[in-house]
Amino acid sequence: MKKRTIFVTLFLSLFLLQGAFAQVKIGYTNPARVLSQLPEVEEVDQQIQQLIEERDAELAEKATNLQQVFSDYEASMNSMTEEERGVQEQELMQMNQQFEEERSNMMNEIRQRRQELMAPIIERMNTAMAEVAEEQGLDLILNEGTSYGDAIIFYAGSERLNVTEDIIEKLK
Repeated sequence: MKKRTIFVTLFLSLFLLQGAFAQVKIGYTNPARVLSQLPEVEEVDQQIQQLIEERDAELAEKATNLQQVFSDYEASMNSMTEEERGVQEQELMQMNQQFEEERSNMMNEIRQRRQELMAPIIERMNTAMAEVAEEQGLDLILNEGTSYGDAIIFYAGSERLNVTEDIIEKLK
């Protein structure tokens, strides 16, 4: 009975471990390269550049105004009382802080707008990636690098694992 229990346990263990040793098929891609091949991304870049130029012009005007107020303060500060200088300096600090907040808000607005415009493009790329994975029987598709440009794939035994061109073709 003991031998039979050991045999059944061993058989079940081998049966269950068989799935753990199954080969995983992996591909990799360079999403930045895929996106660089899409005309929609160029359109998004143009829209974002236009938004940046508009916001930069607004901020440049405000910066010029702030600089003028500061210059006016410097020119007249010798004729002011200590209390008037303190009030004026406080106002200048508030104006500068408001300017910095507007600049930060502008950057956030541009970042958010880019994400909104890119979302459907990235979704389309992800769909194409899933289709390529399905067609090639891949279990995983890895990103070739990080968003900072660091390599994730340091070695691939074959260039056929790179599915970037297949994804680009799927998107055309």
